[in-house]
Amino acid sequence: MPHITLEKGFKEALEKLQDRGIFLGRGEGLLLAQGEAGTYPILILPRREGTLLRLDKGTHFLDLSQAHSIIHRLAQEIGGEAIQSTLDPQARPRPLPPSFATPRRWIQGGGLAGLLGPVERVEVEIGFGNGEFLERLVAPGKGVVGMEISNWAIKRALNRLQGKGPHVILKSPGGWAVKWLFPPRSMDALYILFPFPWPKRPSRRLIQPAFVRALAEKVKPGGRVVLATDHQDYARQMEECFSSSPHFHQDEPPGEIHTKYLRKWLAQGLSIYRMAFVNRRPPPERAHEMPSLQHPVEVEGIDPIRLMEGFQPWGFSTEEGFFKIERAYVNLQEGSLLFRTTLQDPDLALHHQFLLWKDGILDLMPTWGETVPPPLARAMEKMGQWLEKTG
Repeated sequence: MPHITLEKGFKEALEKLQDRGIFLGRGEGLLLAQGEAGTYPILILPRREGTLLRLDKGTHFLDLSQAHSIIHRLAQEIGGEAIQSTLDPQARPRPLPPSFATPRRWIQGGGLAGLLGPVERVEVEIGFGNGEFLERLVAPGKGVVGMEISNWAIKRALNRLQGKGPHVILKSPGGWAVKWLFPPRSMDALYILFPFPWPKRPSRRLIQPAFVRALAEKVKPGGRVVLATDHQDYARQMEECFSSSPHFHQDEPPGEIHTKYLRKWLAQGLSIYRMAFVNRRPPPERAHEMPSLQHPVEVEGIDPIRLMEGFQPWGFSTEEGFFKIERAYVNLQEGSLLFRTTLQDPDLALHHQFLLWKDGILDLMPTWGETVPPPLARAMEKMGQWLEKTG
């Protein structure tokens, strides 16, 4: 994460920024800075040699060049010599192109149909790398969606596809986006080419039984899922997951797959495992639960100062994971509270949320372009009940 360490005392740094509405935690401060892509949470931490300014974790939807600019301006306001820095002084935020979307922009733009417009066919790639294969998918009458979380890969793909057919570059974990952002039976083809195999942590692999069940709902009848990997154990897992599904049947594997990684693995003499599966028996179509942009929960009888002083981490199991309140912060001027929470969803991706309690309302801060899927909405309601008991 972008950060800078200043040769300035922690208390002095807080005093310099006190008019910014800082939230105070136990031994740290947190400042919410507004940017084009959302709200940038900047942690202010004491260090033996000075004060650390750092973009907080979980901010994977934000523009890092804008984060650099924000932290650099804060450092100038505080003053003091920079001891250590990862900031690029030349970083300048660029306007977000209309073809780029976070989950929040996806919903604001009307979802898949609103962003692509009328198209005859929709093809999706998860983890498109440098965008070479994604570019080959673009064709007249076809809508293309590429999903990635790497800023480098997204920039390459946006440059490659600029001015070409209907397409969306979505910054989001693929498993989460498939489940919550795509309507049922909306994909004609899905490509997952050389996903990271997680050799030491197989549970983090994308291809899991739960993901295959989600795909059975999202891929059209007769639609194809095309896979490729150089990892033998992952190839075995892919085949087992799809072969054990009552919905998918194995099809002829694809021929040429033009990607940077294919050339790399072939040059190293590695075996390439290609496979394809057709959705011949999709499950009955059901209503699609779209995430919302807000989910206000009314909370009564809270004393922010007392709750902050007695705060202890708290959590509970959800239907498919867990929810945990990790930290609490208080803004003394407004008497408002800020909570850092973690929701673990089915595809094992941790999503860190900021939840703000102010004037009796608990709601999601638009910190990373994220949204409120139904499991998080239910967790927020349970969190509100806990606050009323403890606050």
